[in-house]
Amino acid sequence: MTQPIHCAIGDIHGELDRLKALHQQVLAFAQTQFPKAPLHFVHLGDLIDRGPDSCGVIDYLMDFERTRLPRPVTLRGNHEQMMIDAFESSESSAVSVRHWSTNGGAETFESYSGKPAGLMQRHLGWLKTLPTHHAVESAGLVFVHAGVDPDRYPACGEQVHMWTRRREFRDPSCWTAPALKGKRVIHGHTPTEDSLPESGGGGRRLNIDTGAVYGGRLTAVILRAGEPDLFFHS
Repeated sequence: MTQPIHCAIGDIHGELDRLKALHQQVLAFAQTQFPKAPLHFVHLGDLIDRGPDSCGVIDYLMDFERTRLPRPVTLRGNHEQMMIDAFESSESSAVSVRHWSTNGGAETFESYSGKPAGLMQRHLGWLKTLPTHHAVESAGLVFVHAGVDPDRYPACGEQVHMWTRRREFRDPSCWTAPALKGKRVIHGHTPTEDSLPESGGGGRRLNIDTGAVYGGRLTAVILRAGEPDLFFHS
């Protein structure tokens, strides 16, 4: 059987048109270059907020998940969690709403204007099911939105997966968790300063949040065992 390949896509933040264009680039390339290889998509979270069409991004990815094989994986980022907390937190709900709204939630809420009643609740239900971590042991790959605890992985917890910017995670030479030996961690969450992917430790850590919603680019990377990474941008 042809060895599977994996494609990770960084922080989307409501940029629906760019996501569609990026999918088209990757699919066209893979069909030409690897026509028999299963292509596994992993979206690294922060699907929403700040950009023009967060509602459209969620709707599109829900359909993409239903119709594509192998079934894509979509991770929950901190912005999805802020939206969930804004609508469902039982404690300090006004604080949660304000926190989400001032961090791009206002644009997301506006993207639902004129949409069918109940659509947002359906989307929230889907967002709540999303994992915060996806590991492919056979390929030595770990996918996460923000990062992992370099000392305790895999016993990190969702808050670390969605929020961490710990200095020791940024430097793979500081990783002490035995379970990270031989692993690559692919993540987003922290926009790179030059709109290019950023790696550490000889590629053991790869950040593909290239600031799409801040005037940068939306980035995808195709990962193949023993081969150079292939990057695509829109």
